[in-house]
Amino acid sequence: MPVPVDIRITVHLDQGGTPALPDPHPVPRWWSRIRIGYNLALAALSLTLAGPWAALLTAVRDEASLAGAWVMALIPLTVLAVLDNARRAELAGAHPDLWAPKWLAALTRLLLWAAVLGTVLTLPITTLVYALTGVKPA
Repeated sequence: MPVPVDIRITVHLDQGGTPALPDPHPVPRWWSRIRIGYNLALAALSLTLAGPWAALLTAVRDEASLAGAWVMALIPLTVLAVLDNARRAELAGAHPDLWAPKWLAALTRLLLWAAVLGTVLTLPITTLVYALTGVKPA
């Protein structure tokens, strides 16, 4: 009768901490995901709305104050920027065949471009002139 063989093996692995996770799939950087043609088209279309917005800001600047015009410009800009971000997130999670999220995101971006362009065309140059020359409106 053969004698049973008893073999014992002990293995110690030192990995130097927790094992590293594999790198996720690379995603394009934010600057490579900007759709230049889409944004240029929306900016051009928004000029029809930016003109009346700039005229309104000019009226507030001339009749009330420059600070009041800035406040009036920055509040809608902030609201539209947050809404634009929410619409983009909604669009990213929506089914590709749905049109409503695409239209809502485009409309929000159009309004954001109109607010940005109307503000840029009206307030910064006047503010710079007032700051550099010290001239206060009468």
